Amino acid sequence: MKVRLLGAGAVGCPLAVRLEPVSSFALIMDSGRIGRYRALGCTVNGVRHDFDIAEEDESDTDLIILSCKNTDLSSAMDVVEHHVGSRTVIMSLLNGIESEEILARRFGQDRLVWSFITNLSSVREGRKIDCFSPRGGQIIFNERDSRVTDRIRAIAGLFDRAGIWYEISSDILHDMWWKFAFNIIVNSLSAVMRLDYSQMNDNNAFRRLVRMLYHEIRAVALSEEIRLTVYDEERCFAVLGSMNGRGKTSMLQDVEAGRETENRFFAGSLSALGKKHSLPTPLCDMLYTMVEAASGACRE
Repeated sequence: MKVRLLGAGAVGCPLAVRLEPVSSFALIMDSGRIGRYRALGCTVNGVRHDFDIAEEDESDTDLIILSCKNTDLSSAMDVVEHHVGSRTVIMSLLNGIESEEILARRFGQDRLVWSFITNLSSVREGRKIDCFSPRGGQIIFNERDSRVTDRIRAIAGLFDRAGIWYEISSDILHDMWWKFAFNIIVNSLSAVMRLDYSQMNDNNAFRRLVRMLYHEIRAVALSEEIRLTVYDEERCFAVLGSMNGRGKTSMLQDVEAGRETENRFFAGSLSALGKKHSLPTPLCDMLYTMVEAASGACRE
């Protein structure tokens, strides 16, 4: 299978390490990044990797995986379009619930599988990546209507060969909303409070905050015809508990590095949906503003 990946960071590089030996694999990069990448490569858990770079124009790619940030999606689509052909499937591992719809408008609904990655604790400093999750994170995916099609089975076969942990979801829209809620709560709170995973786990005050926010998010989800349950709430704690104590959320890493965060795609998106349905979201509104304040302070 011809596989291309855009986003050689804390999410993408651990996947690239597994995909390279079992597929025709290369990274997609814009011209401005190629020189820096070739000079430094990518070091994952102490081992340097120099992945191939895809040709600028190729249209016979089977699978394109996007693992960049939402803030880079617009420019990523401009680069990716030169690699999309008649048989290409696009898998987005971006956080939030918006990227698939944006990609579908650009490339067509038939190109997209719905997906996300979870159970991943990975930290990037420059081109050095430490992945603390022994299995490299879990990819959850399926067709939008949760039918298991031939292309879903083909991707599962690739992941089996690569040793990638995955699950074919029986209700992918529900599961994506669960991850969306997890990101709003855990990423945002960690960024404001400067907590790594060890400081969030076994923290009773933090658990109370999670439950307060989840109650607000569930009401908005229901208005979007997504029924989040008490089980989903407890799943947040289970996943959080599985994270390595040395790890940090991507949003906390962005704040500490003075980078733009994905705040508007997390609490910002939830607040916007609340307004759409005339539902109050005071906690998420405040959380959004607090992340903006923390992020702005670090960029000054």
